[in-house]
Amino acid sequence: MKKVSILITLMYSVLATAQTITGNLKHHAGQQITLTGFNYYQTTELAKDTIDAAGNFTLNYPKEYKGMGVLNTQDNNSLVLMLTEPNIQLKGTHVTEADSLVYSNSNNNTLFLNYAKARGIREAAWVALKYLQPLYQVQKELQNQTQLANQITTEIIRLEQKDTDFLKQLDANSYLRWFIPMRTLVNEMPKTYNRYTERIPQNIQQFRSIDFKHPNFKTSGLFKELIEGHYMLLENMGQSLDSSNVQMNLSTKYLIDNLQKNDSLLNTVSNNLFNYFEKRSLFKASEYLSISLLTNSQCSLTEDLTSKLESYRKMKVGNIAPDIEFKSQKSNGKSLYDIKTNKLVVFGASWCPNCKAEALELLKHYDAWKAKNVEIVYISIDTDKTAFEEAYKNAPWQTYCDYKGWDSTAAKDYHITGTPSYFLLDENNKILVRPNTVLHANVWITEKL
Repeated sequence: MKKVSILITLMYSVLATAQTITGNLKHHAGQQITLTGFNYYQTTELAKDTIDAAGNFTLNYPKEYKGMGVLNTQDNNSLVLMLTEPNIQLKGTHVTEADSLVYSNSNNNTLFLNYAKARGIREAAWVALKYLQPLYQVQKELQNQTQLANQITTEIIRLEQKDTDFLKQLDANSYLRWFIPMRTLVNEMPKTYNRYTERIPQNIQQFRSIDFKHPNFKTSGLFKELIEGHYMLLENMGQSLDSSNVQMNLSTKYLIDNLQKNDSLLNTVSNNLFNYFEKRSLFKASEYLSISLLTNSQCSLTEDLTSKLESYRKMKVGNIAPDIEFKSQKSNGKSLYDIKTNKLVVFGASWCPNCKAEALELLKHYDAWKAKNVEIVYISIDTDKTAFEEAYKNAPWQTYCDYKGWDSTAAKDYHITGTPSYFLLDENNKILVRPNTVLHANVWITEKL
């Protein structure tokens, strides 16, 4: 009896500290269902249950969690919902069958679901009308149809106004009123640079007016998509690389200024942004982020992030690149500094597929570069001697490997985090540029050397 009493007490204790989603999804009967939440860049499992034979399930998740969540079913389907009310009830057939879903005791999710359905219809109509609109301007047989053209324009404006009208009906402090514009911006950005480039200035301004310290961001699931989506837009906005870099630097400055009073979040965002830039070979953006943070006395950086950023202070354009000793392998000298010409230092590996493709491009340009007094020095981070020698045995340029992989002295000195990586040096080993690709290197060599 005492054990039963203790068990009941514990159950009540858990329930008192939890929020609940109960539901019925009959087409998922017998499946595991998981509730996932967000913590800025991370996802976290909040609760899980097995749906019974009748389709019933109960999910108890932490009382303090407020924000967005995702229901994931065993058959790899999902449903986004708002976790802003304590006891949500959901009934339907399947999580992907929106017309069957009904929320009880959750006005926010009802509003969100109805909004999503209506917006999907409006978006389809808007896309169709945006396609038709220019035809009435360029097609001769349609140019005299001014009344119909005006009607199309009027309907586009009306559809665009619907979101604004919906938001005005919501409480000014409601989570939904904050979330929808952010979600819309995330969804819009890929469409903007692919099809609706006229919206680029507006999207940029929207991003640079956001308060990234807003507490709703933490559990929104939008943080990573919003920031990376914005830089993807800037990268693909149809301007020169230099112009894109200017815009990226302006957005980076905005982020730093906006977050510098929140050290923890600033470190998190900066670390993820740095990794994103490196992955995309956006070295100018990495350099700007690094120098800005390291020289900003208002920013308190972690030791790990500081160490990562210092690589760009050391390897920025205009600095002298570290020497590389060539031990026990044939070379034009004992070290990099012995090569008294301009040189493209390449870090690659036999196992890197992009390196193989780029090596073919290097071959195309090798003779022309040689004529312009540019040598290629290829540093491999291989660990297998046989693989290295087989891969580069016919290379006309100098190759070197110490078979230490990422622990190679050269890789550490040059702060290499991915392959292929390039450094164009002058005859005095000053860093002229960090090319993104062989094509980028060729443009620089052809035009400036």
